[in-house]
Amino acid sequence: MKKVLLEEFTGHEAQELLAKADKVTAICSFGALEGHGWHSCLAPDTIVPTEVAKRVAQRLDNVVVVPCVPFGTSMMVSKHPMAITLRHKTVIAIAEDIFESLIANGIKRIYILNGHGGNTSQITIAAAKVKDRHPEARILHLAAWWATLAKMMGDKFEVWSGLGHGGEGETSIVMAIRPDLIDLAKAEAQVPEKVIKLSEKVGIVYNMAEVSKTGAIGDPTKATVEKGKMMLDALVDLVAGTIEEMNRTNWDYR
Repeated sequence: MKKVLLEEFTGHEAQELLAKADKVTAICSFGALEGHGWHSCLAPDTIVPTEVAKRVAQRLDNVVVVPCVPFGTSMMVSKHPMAITLRHKTVIAIAEDIFESLIANGIKRIYILNGHGGNTSQITIAAAKVKDRHPEARILHLAAWWATLAKMMGDKFEVWSGLGHGGEGETSIVMAIRPDLIDLAKAEAQVPEKVIKLSEKVGIVYNMAEVSKTGAIGDPTKATVEKGKMMLDALVDLVAGTIEEMNRTNWDYR
């Protein structure tokens, strides 16, 4: 397979990549390290976007995968072991510096693949600041892949359209990538019905400990490898298809 992970490039290979920088798309992922229930590993938010980015870059030409940032703002799950949380301004600064570094090297097509809800607003701020300084840059942001997939294929799941932190969908997709990191024997359903109903009317600021004893919400007991493979294929198709669509118009979205 061709080399797509930026950290694996030699200096010479990086030089060759930058010779066609105006045609290169960089996928920038942002994850987290935090509890996702007794049954799950701590890093679905990093594992999923990293795998999706790799598969997209293998499928398409002129796509490079920037290393996923493994930490994010995780205050929401701070009461469960073991969240490593960054301050909001730190996430903004990291994202802004990554985008600026790519642009300084001539790569001005950036696809942001966010794996963690706690990062969404910070990445949006960073991208907006960079875009303001570099109007010629083209930046796409898939802020919440889980919500997008729920809209696309929610009828494929049994509970809450597969949604939830460490729930049916997220557990399934990690099982499709790293089944060794999920222990369904320890999975427990934690479906916050009041929160779900209220969130249809207003945003809620809460700590995960208020609504879940395990640090997960949703129903991971319904997770399967088959559902995860379906999700993974759909997500790769979505990202790859969007980049292909942009390439056809030379990234001119006007």
